Amino acid sequence: MKTEQKETSNKEKGRPVKSLRARLAASFIVFAVFLMALLWIFQSVFLDRYYEYSMGRRCSAAVSSVCDYYSSGGPDLSYEKFMTFLGQKTEDNDIYFWIESTDGTFYISSSDLQAVRIRANTRQLIAQARTMLRESGQSEVSFTAKGPFGDGKDYVYARYVEGSDSNPVYIYAIATITPIGPAVGIIRSQLLIVTVVALIVGVVVARLTAKRLAKPISEIEKDARELAKGNYDVSFKGGDYKEVSDLADTLNQAAADLKASDALQKDLIANVSHDLRTPLTMIKSYAELIRDISGDDPVKREEHLEVIINETDRLDELVGDILTLSKMQAGVVEMEMADFDIQEAGEAVLSTYKVMEQEGFKISFVPAEGSAMVHGDRRRIQQVIANLLSNAVRYSRDNKDVVLRFTKDGGRIVCSVEDKGIGIAEEDLQKIWNRYQKASKQGARSAQGTGLGLSIASEILQKHGAEYGVESKPGEGSRFWFSLPLNK
Repeated sequence: MKTEQKETSNKEKGRPVKSLRARLAASFIVFAVFLMALLWIFQSVFLDRYYEYSMGRRCSAAVSSVCDYYSSGGPDLSYEKFMTFLGQKTEDNDIYFWIESTDGTFYISSSDLQAVRIRANTRQLIAQARTMLRESGQSEVSFTAKGPFGDGKDYVYARYVEGSDSNPVYIYAIATITPIGPAVGIIRSQLLIVTVVALIVGVVVARLTAKRLAKPISEIEKDARELAKGNYDVSFKGGDYKEVSDLADTLNQAAADLKASDALQKDLIANVSHDLRTPLTMIKSYAELIRDISGDDPVKREEHLEVIINETDRLDELVGDILTLSKMQAGVVEMEMADFDIQEAGEAVLSTYKVMEQEGFKISFVPAEGSAMVHGDRRRIQQVIANLLSNAVRYSRDNKDVVLRFTKDGGRIVCSVEDKGIGIAEEDLQKIWNRYQKASKQGARSAQGTGLGLSIASEILQKHGAEYGVESKPGEGSRFWFSLPLNK
């Protein structure tokens, strides 16, 4: 017992369905809130630490430049040059420098150069740094200490330096870390205002952007519903975004392909129905003739039976071609790939058409020089050549010259079948490889054939990765060709 499965929408399945516009607007707002929250956390939690870290890096860099200048100066380093350099560093970085020899014989203070903020506990900080350097045995130390009056902190950095003249010194740098509590309060007040304004602007921009993005998608959805109903003349518009525009172009191409497929399907059904009805009518008519008239007349009976057999063969050919094409398009048919000489294969096919010379045909074979080894399914390639030769024979008129020609073009072998028949109209050239596509509209095509030969040939050639085409002019004949790479 079969059970029918009905597809249900998300709404019918109980899943929440939200509009794209609402989702986009919510996403923009959440992102804006996240950025504001991240900024709040940074200002509230990490600002003091970051300020202290930045001050330490500035002191370290300033002392390093003073050390490098002192170490590389040597005997040529004058007191005036060094004091000028030290003063510049003091002014640029707002750092108090104290430089003293390790034996205590001399010292240099940046307060001797210009007005620099000197804390009341500067001497104690220097003494503490000196003790740390001597006891630790390290070349540099740093620490922070509370201000003498509880107003902020002092950052102290000390380094032991041995100059090029082997006169070692201690270099101390003291920077005041000003309390930023009031400044942070002001920043937080401003940040609150900025957050409110940013959220309002973010909501407005999010809604406008979401509307602008969702509108073309909504229009595409409406047109897609029309397409699903069988209206293939709908036109999808993409809008201002590349992805949406690409989607619209893809759907427009799909609509055009569906329209062409629908027309081809209707034409296929009509043509197949006509070709099935004709032989069936003939079979029924001649069977009735045998029953009613020629049953006792051996000559007439044989004649009528021959017609029935021919029409049955035609039906069998049509059904066989339809089945072969369906299997190929479904990927059921496996190609038996091997190396073979395509010219020998073509000549073998042509030999079966020599009998047509009794009906006035002149069938020629023009090979290329040397062998032509290719890799493919020999039987299927022969089927392609046979289909092309059958077409050439079927659609020839007074001039019954047919040529199977092989030529080499670089690393490829080109197989072509040429005739001097009725030719093909230019508007039919692009469609001639389609399923059941015959140039019957010209009224010159033969009633014989199923109209599937070229479509089968096209499928075989595509599976071989071959290049193929047709050149034709009405009244002058046609040239069907395909090419395969030669084995190296």
